[in-house]
Amino acid sequence: MNDEYLIKIDEPRIQETCDAFFKWKDLNTYVKSLVSRGINMPDAISEPMGCYCLNLLWNKKSGGDAKSLDGRKIEFKATSRFEGDLSSFGPKCVFDDLVFLRFKLDENLLYIYDLNINSEEFGKYPANKTQTIQEQKNQGRRPHVSLQTLFVDANNLEPDIIFDIRRCKAYNRVSEYYQRLIGK
Repeated sequence: MNDEYLIKIDEPRIQETCDAFFKWKDLNTYVKSLVSRGINMPDAISEPMGCYCLNLLWNKKSGGDAKSLDGRKIEFKATSRFEGDLSSFGPKCVFDDLVFLRFKLDENLLYIYDLNINSEEFGKYPANKTQTIQEQKNQGRRPHVSLQTLFVDANNLEPDIIFDIRRCKAYNRVSEYYQRLIGK
């Protein structure tokens, strides 16, 4: 991976990204008023937010969404549907760590879950009742799975970080604000 395509998300960039989120949200609301399905969350919004909160470098080229400071390839999967997701994985998708970005649109929050799993281990999970994710990828298919069901709900996970998009500020598990948000 060529490092010139790796971007550090600094304060001005995250502010710009948060502003873009609200523009997307307004457009999404308008589109949903006309048709039942909204607009997918753009990677250009979700990925910089994930990078900012986890201190990762955003990869603006192919070969992973981000890179950790120690060189690991990070894959982000985002959903704007807080109560359910469906993520797809390309047949050649390889990563060292998978991060689930779960937007709570009505509160302008982003729940970030570092799933701490690589593509090899992830491939062992079921894609359906008869095949694993890796078996589908080996057939050249794009398995579709719910990260919320497979990881968050199954393991009763709490987010590693909650990002308040209105305030443009990240909160970790020890902050009082985080504790209030998750009801502790």
